[in-house]
Amino acid sequence: MPPRFPVFWATLLLFVLLAASTRDAFVGGFHLIIILPLVLLGQWCVRWVFRRFRSPVWLRRSAMLLPALILAGSLFITGGRDTQALRVAFAGNIPAGIHDLHIQEDAWTDYVVKAYFRCDPASLRAILARPPFTRSDYQPDHLYFTTTDFPGLDALPDFHGIITFERTDMKNSTGRCELQTDATFSFACIVYAVD
Repeated sequence: MPPRFPVFWATLLLFVLLAASTRDAFVGGFHLIIILPLVLLGQWCVRWVFRRFRSPVWLRRSAMLLPALILAGSLFITGGRDTQALRVAFAGNIPAGIHDLHIQEDAWTDYVVKAYFRCDPASLRAILARPPFTRSDYQPDHLYFTTTDFPGLDALPDFHGIITFERTDMKNSTGRCELQTDATFSFACIVYAVD
């Protein structure tokens, strides 16, 4: 790291790593092209104020770097577009330990998210046990999802005892959200659609 402008180089490196961690070219580009320049402008303003009042260098650099670290941390937690799409479908919460994620998102005339993933069963069970999710009155004996609904997925898992859930806050609106899992809550297939 060059000796001059250590806060600039630290911020730049931090946001490059953050953009790479999203694994999404659009979201990563947004972080680098829009958010990073705004953060650098904010740091320049903080630097100007602290220099005007002749503050110590360590205090000025801390005041410049701390907001960037907090913002980068919050952006890292929110993740990429796939995670955001799941957050919308799950009404703000997503299960812990998501892996083997296959997602299809479409926003042409309606906004539709179809996703298959595995996750921590206890976390999924806890989310589905409270509003706005409720167990559906209709419990089919098979998944109404197919592998063609999820790009890159070769086969849906073996299942015993399908349980269907739906979001109650979308029953009377122009959308729907349905989720299917098995009795062990080891995987989830979800479809979320709004006009």
